[in-house]
Amino acid sequence: MLTNLALASTPSSATLGPVNGATVNWAGSGIAGVTTDETTCVDGTDCDTFTINLSGSPSNYKGLVLNISIGWGLSTNDFDVYVHKGDITGPVVASSTNGIPDISEFVSIDPTVTGTGMYTVHIVDSTVAPGDPYHGTALITTPPTDTAAKGKAPTYANYTSPPGMGDSSGEPSIGSNWNSGRIMTQAVFDTMQVTFDTSTSPATAHWALKDATIADVVTFDPILFTDPSTGRTFVSELLGPTSLSAFTDNDGETYTNSQGAGIASGVDHQTIGGGPFRLCTADQLLATPVPCAQLAARGPLTQYPHAVYYASQDVGDAEMALSQDGGLTYEAAHPMYTLVDCAGIHGHIKVSSSGIVYVPNKNCGGVQGLVVSMDNGVTFSIQHVTGSKSSESDPSVGIGAKGRIYFGYVNGDGHPRIAVSDDQGRSWHTDQDVGVPFNLHNAAFPEVVAGDNDRASFFFLGTPQAGAATGADTGIPFNGVWHAYVATTYDGGKSWFTVDATPNDAVQLGAICMNGTSCPSKPRNLLDFNDVTVDKTGRVFAAYTDGCISAACIAKGNDPAASHTQNDNDGATKAVILRQQTGKGLFRSQDSGGGLQP
Repeated sequence: MLTNLALASTPSSATLGPVNGATVNWAGSGIAGVTTDETTCVDGTDCDTFTINLSGSPSNYKGLVLNISIGWGLSTNDFDVYVHKGDITGPVVASSTNGIPDISEFVSIDPTVTGTGMYTVHIVDSTVAPGDPYHGTALITTPPTDTAAKGKAPTYANYTSPPGMGDSSGEPSIGSNWNSGRIMTQAVFDTMQVTFDTSTSPATAHWALKDATIADVVTFDPILFTDPSTGRTFVSELLGPTSLSAFTDNDGETYTNSQGAGIASGVDHQTIGGGPFRLCTADQLLATPVPCAQLAARGPLTQYPHAVYYASQDVGDAEMALSQDGGLTYEAAHPMYTLVDCAGIHGHIKVSSSGIVYVPNKNCGGVQGLVVSMDNGVTFSIQHVTGSKSSESDPSVGIGAKGRIYFGYVNGDGHPRIAVSDDQGRSWHTDQDVGVPFNLHNAAFPEVVAGDNDRASFFFLGTPQAGAATGADTGIPFNGVWHAYVATTYDGGKSWFTVDATPNDAVQLGAICMNGTSCPSKPRNLLDFNDVTVDKTGRVFAAYTDGCISAACIAKGNDPAASHTQNDNDGATKAVILRQQTGKGLFRSQDSGGGLQP
């Protein structure tokens, strides 16, 4: 809850110029408190500020950076740092939110990029007990020369569904139940429960069909969502003007049928998501009782603790409906946007730990967009990803534990990119092309999941072949080999490990058509998206459709001199789960032992 006024540190401000070694120190106000992220702190109660004024012009800082660090004494405490350009309501240009057991936070800012003038350093008590104030330092210095990712890249194994199961698996969904440890996945006709036996290395997978009764009805556009902390899995399928839906609390052993949706005519690309309700902290309730009461009125109505959201395009516009009873019933939907704002079709709902709802969109005024609700799905704002261009693939967001957004997308030039925001999409930074290590010229189906605030994985399909890779492919056939890639960051998006997760087994040959029902059948087999999730240990899982499964197709994919067009592809739709084998996961607390195994 940000305002223009905030409790200040001692001293409250300082001016620094473009001189290598210029330094200022300050002491925190000594406040204590507990917050979820920056949006849930109350200035003067559980967060304070320090103001830095950079003199001179941006060009004076060529070859220099502004480094800001804070430190404290107890590893059981956790402060976070957000740096705003201008006052505290300005865009966040840098942040550090590492978490326990660290006793410091650090950010580095390039004034030639973000400008000179006023910066507000916002120090937020994530989990801070009294008696351990922080101490801060701001330093003008030279930047490091090596920005490559450090350490070992993760590795992955592929698990194909058994014969007769997952044979028609276009646009799969995947979820992880943190209570049972099982994986749930769905595509077209099959809902599957997958249990990994880790008594052997590599682990073995046991697949079981766990269809709800709604799967017996011929429908369209199946979607699955698992709330990891509650373990409830939702399955949904379009039927006529609305949707059929059911949920399970035991990984598909039994289901409860629900209302289905809160939209009378959600015609395509429905999505279900969920997470904590947006509710005020005790400090916020004291500071702003009226809006907090309005939020509370949209809180849980049953013992099920989390919000559930259903969204879909409605011909051109798009709407969202909230369920306050765990997905059993939904309210009447609220409009998210119109065609004036964004294209009708959108990506999948994600909810932050503080209850902020996000829906990504591939085209909002010609750029990638993010639809945001701060009030449990009543009103929505549209944020634009600076520097991006619209494309044909739905983008995806992963949300870190403290609210950092990782926005993965296919840019207008076909390249896979990912941008980071620390202020709910109002500003963006470290937007990178993660396909560079493999010279990828085209990508499809971006999917992102995050764990700790500084860790995220970006799953996508990619090919080094340039050209019209995602069209109808009715002219000169596109000659490309597609593999599955995963890019992972452990430093908040500053650097990424990109890994070819299917190096010897192509996912698709030729084009991947994304023109919907106007596509020819051959390049349309993969449909519109894949999915990715993380288990409670931080291990990443992805679901994708394999279109190249025969020995002949795989051999052609491994032969650079062979033809790689749609006529060489199998056009298959086989379900595959990608499972992280080694390397760090997305939760630092699980790093001991040298990485995930077996």
